[in-house]
Amino acid sequence: MRLRVHRVEGREVMKVYRLIPYDELAEVLRSDGAAFLESGEECRLKRGTVWRAARRLSELVGKTVRVERALLRFPEGETVEGYIFSVVEREAEE
Repeated sequence: MRLRVHRVEGREVMKVYRLIPYDELAEVLRSDGAAFLESGEECRLKRGTVWRAARRLSELVGKTVRVERALLRFPEGETVEGYIFSVVEREAEE
């Protein structure tokens, strides 16, 4: 199968698939241990996409990354929904 390039001008783009900012998420996970990815009404993420993102982030960070659906409240009182990715620290084996 050959990939083809098409001109967009004069045509309607029906759906835009957003890419998850892996580099930015990995950087925040390395420094803070947790990062929040907003997923509001306009850009809903599927569970499978988020699960695969956690798996890929685990590879990028070099530690297990867990993901959970969450709400984030800003100091101003605004609340956004999305997913929190956090680095899982393994307990030392005795």
